[in-house]
Amino acid sequence: MLDKLLREELAGIEALQHLLQQEYDALCTRDVASLERLTQEKQASADQLRGLDSARTAYLQHQGFAADRHGLQVCLNAAPTGEERAILQKLLAELESAAEQARNQNEINGAVIAASRGHVEQMLAIVSGRDPLEFLYGHDSRKKVYSAGSGGGHTIGKA
Repeated sequence: MLDKLLREELAGIEALQHLLQQEYDALCTRDVASLERLTQEKQASADQLRGLDSARTAYLQHQGFAADRHGLQVCLNAAPTGEERAILQKLLAELESAAEQARNQNEINGAVIAASRGHVEQMLAIVSGRDPLEFLYGHDSRKKVYSAGSGGGHTIGKA
């Protein structure tokens, strides 16, 4: 049963990885229609993965193991044969590797989005007649508009 759960989870992670790669391609080509579709598909994929994680957790608890990484490892080690243990260990390693790759791709996509947002903010500053360099970061690490005197934004100094 655990091998089935791990295989399903691995397939789910691989599907999410594929969606993240498609999202990256759509971000690079600025394909808004694809991005909208992919956002919905990623949400459905994440929901499915949460369900699979819950099923694995419930299985571990039902078998008397802790519902965490250590409990999973103890459960794998309790497999009746060495062959079964090897299969489960391989599946877990593949699952962890796929999850790491998905996390990395998600971070890359986030960086592309942040860079695009920064570019748009600079263009808006230029169009609105503000100095595009007047953006600084506040104490909460969020971008704030600062000015050298009166007017909009937060004042950082007056002449």
